[in-house]
Amino acid sequence: MIYRMMRLSVDTLATLHKMATELDPLDQQLITGLRNEPHSSTSELARKLDIARGTVQSRLSSLWRRGVLTGYGPDVHGPSAGYAVLAFTTLEIAQGSHRATVAALTAIPNVLEIHTVTGPGDVLVRVVARSNDHLHDILQDIVAIGTVVRSQTHLALSTQLERTVADLIASSSQEK
Repeated sequence: MIYRMMRLSVDTLATLHKMATELDPLDQQLITGLRNEPHSSTSELARKLDIARGTVQSRLSSLWRRGVLTGYGPDVHGPSAGYAVLAFTTLEIAQGSHRATVAALTAIPNVLEIHTVTGPGDVLVRVVARSNDHLHDILQDIVAIGTVVRSQTHLALSTQLERTVADLIASSSQEK
């Protein structure tokens, strides 16, 4: 009997975890609706999806609480906003200095993303700049961080594809 209770508990936990990490078709439709029209009200979303407004509110609250939704745009095109240079910098850092390095990189406004990676480097950084001279200044700030041992920077000449997770969810919900 205890085994059965433990098994039920494990199964229940697995089900709850699956529910918390997977998006059902309605969640996908809500995200797609917000992606297509970020200023939609809950009433508008409910009307378009033919569901109750309370259901929309409940689902959106759940998506926020679970960390699925993290913000409401706007999406900004870097070059149109004056940031024409996009670069990716791989950093090798001193052992045991990850937290300090991330804290120092976070203080540089033009650093958009910081990723811990495998391979020849330790950290991958996405940087935007107004010009090559501006990028040079930013890179000087990065390599001046005392924990950075070596850096290698790649300039993006053009962007062929730019997707977000919301785009992926929208396309997967259309496939079903």
